[in-house]
Amino acid sequence: MLQKTKYILFGIFLAALGLWGLAVTIPNSFSGGEVVSASKMNQNFQALKAAVDTLESKVAALEADNADLKDKLSTVQAGMKAVASKTGQFGYALVNADGTLWPDANFDSSGSAVTSSKSATGLYFVTFPGLDLMRGTVMITDGDPMSRCTIGFWNQTQVSVECYDVATGNPVDAAFTVLVVK
Repeated sequence: MLQKTKYILFGIFLAALGLWGLAVTIPNSFSGGEVVSASKMNQNFQALKAAVDTLESKVAALEADNADLKDKLSTVQAGMKAVASKTGQFGYALVNADGTLWPDANFDSSGSAVTSSKSATGLYFVTFPGLDLMRGTVMITDGDPMSRCTIGFWNQTQVSVECYDVATGNPVDAAFTVLVVK
């Protein structure tokens, strides 16, 4: 999302710069059938060149003035991986009914890779290897209205999830989301 926003703002900036650059006064204009002299054409080209040179120098000055923005953006992006509090930890995972993780829908604020597995019908284990979940909060959200998923237990890095059929109460394979916060 941040990348798209950056490109959109950059595009708006370039468009505004281009419109501003169009405000060039061309000394000579020509009509159909009029004889054009080389000196008048050269004056027009010189005016365009001067406008382009001015525009390029302004762009270079803006780049120089904002050179540190790239470093600041990198710092912000790196900081997004960590929770703002001193000891805070955060993770989530969207787990498919077969026990696999949904691509790009899992996160561990330590930067470690989230893993998940299915050990039996309706029994899953989701591991957040870089987090310490003790004395934290774990929440489960059902992914299917015909099933209910609950926390079996959790320990320092792992959450056990048990899913049941709403109608029968029997274990059932179901998708769910795990959210861990400390």
